[in-house]
Amino acid sequence: MKKDLIYETKRDRGFVFRAINIPQSKGDALIEIEQFGIVLRRFKFPSYKVWNIAAHSSDIIESELSNTFAGYRMAASTGF
Repeated sequence: MKKDLIYETKRDRGFVFRAINIPQSKGDALIEIEQFGIVLRRFKFPSYKVWNIAAHSSDIIESELSNTFAGYRMAASTGF
């Protein structure tokens, strides 16, 4: 699989977020969430929403630290 990096965030509390284009996908990107160099989560996410992950990275970090999914729900929300 050819990987094309869409973005990679700066490290925040040990966390780095990456969005990677999946060329053969039909509208999905690969999201990687890493903490201190270890990938904690890897999942497909709609390409048109990948910037929501970066926008809600602080919420996601708080979710990871408190063992909840609230930050992920915010990032995946349509906003309505």
